[in-house]
Amino acid sequence: MTEIARDYTTDELMTVLMAREVKNDDVMIVGVATPMVWAAFTLAKVTHAPDAIYHYIMGNTFVIEPRQVSLLYLEMNTARAYRFQNSCECTLESLPSDKLTTIEFFRPAQVDQYGNTNNICIGDWKNPKIRLPGCAGIADFSGFYSRGSFLYTPRHDTRTFVPTEKLFFISGVGFPEGKPSMCGGIGPQCMITNLAYLNFDDKTRKMKIGTIHPGVDIETVKNSTGFELIVPEGVNETTPPTVEEIALLREKVDPLGIRKLEVLAGKEREDLLDQIIQKELAMVNRFPKSLSIS
Repeated sequence: MTEIARDYTTDELMTVLMAREVKNDDVMIVGVATPMVWAAFTLAKVTHAPDAIYHYIMGNTFVIEPRQVSLLYLEMNTARAYRFQNSCECTLESLPSDKLTTIEFFRPAQVDQYGNTNNICIGDWKNPKIRLPGCAGIADFSGFYSRGSFLYTPRHDTRTFVPTEKLFFISGVGFPEGKPSMCGGIGPQCMITNLAYLNFDDKTRKMKIGTIHPGVDIETVKNSTGFELIVPEGVNETTPPTVEEIALLREKVDPLGIRKLEVLAGKEREDLLDQIIQKELAMVNRFPKSLSIS
């Protein structure tokens, strides 16, 4: 019988849930500044998805070998890599097909009830209050991918979850007005947060509660969302991480706790960032440790 962990943290729960979404034949797209995603993909690789491969956006490389999550030496994870290049870069966004399955997690600044997302700006885009990182490949993977898009946020609140009319810009395609993408993608599959696992209703395409995390009640999830969620009868509790998953995550996949940078803020985040930098600089071998696949 699988032993359930008792002392996991929010970042660990979310990372494990994201890892469980990976299939063995996936191409796992590792974006920029998303250590929780990298940790999740590596955890999946060393547990249930040994044949999945990484696609690192930085350098446009395809990598088979899993290595410990790193902050300073990210590019060294692509030392043994396959690179596709001719007169222009060939990326997975150009190859949406059932045979080349892809999974990519995206953390939006805003998301509406149909899974449309904003990563462009807060306020009028002509004169925004806040300029966000931008769209990059989000329009491609949200509109085209045969596996759909996968969303996450460690801050489930009404600033992130907003109704369509309060979405300042749509840079990622969900289910526009409740309809599938015209480009062939099957749409958003889930949203993993610090409070719940959310997915989408098959008929209305609106966001609904899949499971709520241990210690969280339905009212908290509803009150933290700026639109009305679909609440099925008999909502189950999220299956917690196992002892094995937590041990692998803490001891092998991400022993420096780099994934936590996505959860912390302010002085706590600054302190952890400094600790990680100092530990990596002190490493004798700058190549992140290679991990065996079970």
